[in-house]
Amino acid sequence: MKIIHLILGKANPFRMNGVNKVVHNLATHQFSLGYDVQVWGITPNPIHNYPERNYATSLFQSSKLKWTIDKELKKQILMIKERAVFHLHGGFIPEFFVAAELLTKAGIEFLFTPHGAYNSKALQKNKWLKRLYLSVVESSIINRAKAIHCIGQSEVDSFKILNYNTDSVLIPNGQQISNFTTRHLYTNGSLIMGFCGRIDIETKGLDLLMKGFSRYKKKHHGTGRLSIIGDGKDLTELMKLATDLGVENFVHFHGAQFGLDKHNLLCEMDAFYHPSRNEGLPGAVLEAASLGIPCVVSKASNMADYIGDYEAGIPLIENNEETICQSMLKIEQLHENQTIHTLGSNAIEMVFEQFDWNKISEALIQVYEK
Repeated sequence: MKIIHLILGKANPFRMNGVNKVVHNLATHQFSLGYDVQVWGITPNPIHNYPERNYATSLFQSSKLKWTIDKELKKQILMIKERAVFHLHGGFIPEFFVAAELLTKAGIEFLFTPHGAYNSKALQKNKWLKRLYLSVVESSIINRAKAIHCIGQSEVDSFKILNYNTDSVLIPNGQQISNFTTRHLYTNGSLIMGFCGRIDIETKGLDLLMKGFSRYKKKHHGTGRLSIIGDGKDLTELMKLATDLGVENFVHFHGAQFGLDKHNLLCEMDAFYHPSRNEGLPGAVLEAASLGIPCVVSKASNMADYIGDYEAGIPLIENNEETICQSMLKIEQLHENQTIHTLGSNAIEMVFEQFDWNKISEALIQVYEK
């Protein structure tokens, strides 16, 4: 069976695009399991400028007219004669409407992963436009798909409310677990709490994080510092918020970081924060957990139940500045009595048992083969 992942982009793991990182890891591990795996990418720049990989990659020219796909892409779909399954990645992508129709006509099955696009919070943004798009366009993709692949429970719940007949399956994203290089166990260093990801204040709950940190510093005279890794449209606004709250001297903004530089900054953290208001499944939390960093997460991150079950950090019962402040006090206490490392060890165990890419790849292959 041939497996073809269709995406916007090139599946470059070093770009700030969560879907492309997920597809790269998924294709890599499915190929390693012995399957014929390819990634087909729709991109405005179809040049093969990405790191070496074990799976084949085909790139197709995107168009400014989103309701069309490259003639070569159509040709390649129609040339498939052996058994194949496509895996479409991303919600509200007009090109996928055309691709889904073509795949159906060619008798080729496909799985569809919205990657968090159907979370209730995500659907509230441009609400009426998305409702219209769902009913006129997206419903055609959903109804043709053999299943909808959800990566978090919140998306499963939202999809049920949409009331489509297509089955949904819940399979999370994964995290590389081989050759762990865990964080240095800082026993006497200063307390560092942090965040890594796209600087989108509303989606990631970074206003709550900054206000909670301010309360922790001013009301409770907390000793910790805050480390922010990432770039995005709201970086300047977030820096201004830190200044307005009077905590700018205790917050370090590192900007976008990659590779070893990002790894080293993460490894300095004693706790990783992700108080998001809307997520599919945040890869940054999995990356931090795989390094043995306890994680403090909101329910909307779709990681709270995992973190709670494994005692791998602190799940926020309510996502607001007071609960974040209280969690920081708890992290400080655990840091001072040097028991925080137990949570970090639990985080590694959680990733090993629940987010092994090989297990996730096999679970999706079972869906393909049904």
